[in-house]
Amino acid sequence: MAAYTVFPFNASGVAPVFVSIEKDNDAAAVEEALEVLKDHSSATRVMVWRDDKVIFHGPSSRCILWLAGGKHREVGCPALTATGGVCPPACRL
Repeated sequence: MAAYTVFPFNASGVAPVFVSIEKDNDAAAVEEALEVLKDHSSATRVMVWRDDKVIFHGPSSRCILWLAGGKHREVGCPALTATGGVCPPACRL
């Protein structure tokens, strides 16, 4: 098992908490990170580190839905404050 650190970021780019997890592989860690993201309603994206390497950095399901043309947008979605109303590049990774 490997140790991972999960950082859920809010719309202002701050990760007010982190979660330490142990998983068998990177894919399992990313799956758990996406669950952590769901549990933090103010989070818009999540980043997963294994040691000193970023293995995943991605947007929340709310941002993905909006980018896909859905109508649901949370007040904290970074797309609301970005020029042109699209998620900033960091959100789209």
